[in-house]
Amino acid sequence: MNEHLIIIWTDTEPVEDGLVDAARAQGGQLLAAGPVHDVSELDSRPAPAGLVIARFGEGSSAHAWSASTGHQLDGTALLVGGATEPVWWPPELEEERPAWSRHAEFPPDRLGLFVCVWAEISDRDQFFDYSLHYRWTVEYDGGVVLVPGSRPSQVVLRGGPGPHAMALMAWPADEHARHRWYEGARYRPYREQRHRSSRTTNVSVHALPLDSP
Repeated sequence: MNEHLIIIWTDTEPVEDGLVDAARAQGGQLLAAGPVHDVSELDSRPAPAGLVIARFGEGSSAHAWSASTGHQLDGTALLVGGATEPVWWPPELEEERPAWSRHAEFPPDRLGLFVCVWAEISDRDQFFDYSLHYRWTVEYDGGVVLVPGSRPSQVVLRGGPGPHAMALMAWPADEHARHRWYEGARYRPYREQRHRSSRTTNVSVHALPLDSP
């Protein structure tokens, strides 16, 4: 279940206060609701106070959850299309691709910390080439991409204006894999391509426990 995600960049720190149950009532899952953990590349917009992330199998369920919880959450709320297909890997590395990647599944142990990227695009062709091809490096180094940041499939539900594109990654909670990936040789040429084609603000938030009541 990753077809539709609601991502909210809040102006005040969000409080869970029934958001989990409201998401479950719509057949969805609240992945995160808390203060921003850290910020990098603060170039496209100011950092928010917090992030809320929920995912749903149906767009109508996502809209219903947003409508029922809107009085609790301020800021800019976006409905975005989630990654549902296996990502591109270099042909010479296909044998190193983990089995779950071939089926676009997301291992729970990689859903400990979410990194959300708000992108303002200056070179559309280069940015969307980047968004198609960088994702294998995330999987290789220990993360997953929930929203790829490719050609925008997003709706501003409230607040706004929204970004030109938004990406969402998940990493293990200990953060070592995330930092190795960002500074590593595999991602470096893609990072340089992103810098040439866009300005971004990247913020993170800790995941809620998977068995959150």
